[in-house]
Order: sequence, then C-alpha cells, then structure tokens
Amino acid sequence: MLDECVIAVLSDATALMREVGDPAVLEFESAIRTYRVSILKQRTILGAAGIDV
Repeated sequence: MLDECVIAVLSDATALMREVGDPAVLEFESAIRTYRVSILKQRTILGAAGIDV
C-alpha cells in the first residue's frame, strides 16, 4: 500500500536527519508516529464497516 511506502520514505529521511544532527528530527518522528496511528485508526474503522483494505 501507498501508506507503507510513505512511512518507509519518511523513516529513511528521519535517519538521515538524525545522522546530520538536525534539531527538527524529534518533531519529524512525532509526525510519523501520528501518521501511523491515523492509518491504524482508518483501517480499524474501515474493517469494522466491512470494507477490505
């Protein structure tokens, strides 16, 4: 799925940011976690409605 690809790219970018000591890395990691949680919630709601994702 596209969501997994996006998270993989964001995770790679976070790793690079961490290597160069970017101060925004913590904020970026938080945004990735939030995105992952929203994907899980969406899949749960769609699954409960009988929609296969």
